[in-house]
Amino acid sequence: MVEITINKFKDVDIRKLSDFIFGTRQASVFHDTSRTIVEIESALQELESDDNQIVMIASSDGEVLGVLRVYVGFPEMAFIDTWHPIIGQGVTDERIATELIQSCKMYIKEQGLNRLEALLSPINDQYSEARTQYRTWYESVDFHKATEETFMQVDLENLSLPSTQSVLPEGFLYDDIDNVVNEDIESPFFESFSNSKDRLFLDITKSQRIVSFNYWFSRQRPFHKASTLVMKDGEVIGFNVVRPDNESVEIGPVGVIPKYRRQGIMKAVLHESIRRLQEDGVKIAQLEADVSNEPAINLYKMFGFEQVHTQEYYAWKVE
Repeated sequence: MVEITINKFKDVDIRKLSDFIFGTRQASVFHDTSRTIVEIESALQELESDDNQIVMIASSDGEVLGVLRVYVGFPEMAFIDTWHPIIGQGVTDERIATELIQSCKMYIKEQGLNRLEALLSPINDQYSEARTQYRTWYESVDFHKATEETFMQVDLENLSLPSTQSVLPEGFLYDDIDNVVNEDIESPFFESFSNSKDRLFLDITKSQRIVSFNYWFSRQRPFHKASTLVMKDGEVIGFNVVRPDNESVEIGPVGVIPKYRRQGIMKAVLHESIRRLQEDGVKIAQLEADVSNEPAINLYKMFGFEQVHTQEYYAWKVE
C-alpha cells in the first residue's frame, strides 16, 4: 500500500531523501554527472529552516517511491519545483505521480491558496520525451497549459552596441527606479501587462497580479543599476527591471503602456540598460518571453539575445 506524507524538510530524513533523488536522477534523462550526492544533501539541508518549503513523499513499507516539492510562501499561489514529481525507477510512474500531484492540490486548497503552478524547464531535444510524460501527468489531473516561454540570453562581453546611442523620443526621460515609489509604478505596470501577450500574467486573477507585482518590484531585493523607468510629464510610462543573479543578470518585467508603443521607447530602454550592464562588467544577461510575443522576441534578437531553450507553465485553479 502506498502512503503519501506531507512534510517540512526539517522533519524528514535528509540523507535518505538525498539518496533517492540522486539515484533516481542519475538513472534518468535528468542525470548530471557534475552534481554529487553530497551537493544534493547540502541543498536539501538548506531548506530545513524554510517552513514554506514542503516535500510530499510517496512510500511503501519504508521505501521511497516518489517525491514532490512545493513552495507555499506566496499569498494565494503555490509553486511545484521544476521537473517534479520525481518518481523512482521501476515504479508505476503515472499512478504514483498523479497521486502525489493530487495530494499537493488537496494540501494547497486546505491552506487557503487558490492557484498551483508547475514549471517544465528546460525543454529541448534531450527532454522532449520527459516533457510529454509530465504534460500527460498534469493534464490528467486537471492542470492546463498556462503558457510556453522562450528563455533567451546574450553574451555581453562579445556584443557590440551601435556606436550611435539609441535615445528616447523628445519629451521622455529616464529615472532611477529607486527614486519612484511602487504606488506610482503599479498603475502603468498593470496597464501594460493587461494589454500584452504575456499569457501567464493574463491567466492569473487580479489579486494574484498584485502579488506578482509586489514580488517583481520588491525593495527587499537589490535592483541592478541597469533597471530603468521611462517618465513623461512626471509619470511612469515604461519600465525595465534588472536583477543580479550570481554572475549574470535577469531582465524583466519589461513594458510600456499601450499609447506609447511603437515609438522606439523599448529599443532605447534596452540599449541604455545593456550599455550600463557592459559598463559594470556583467557578462551574461537573461530573460524570458512568451513565445507568442513575436515583436518582443524580435526586439531582443536585435540586441543579440538567442534562445537557449523553451519552458512551459502548467496551472491548476481552485474552484
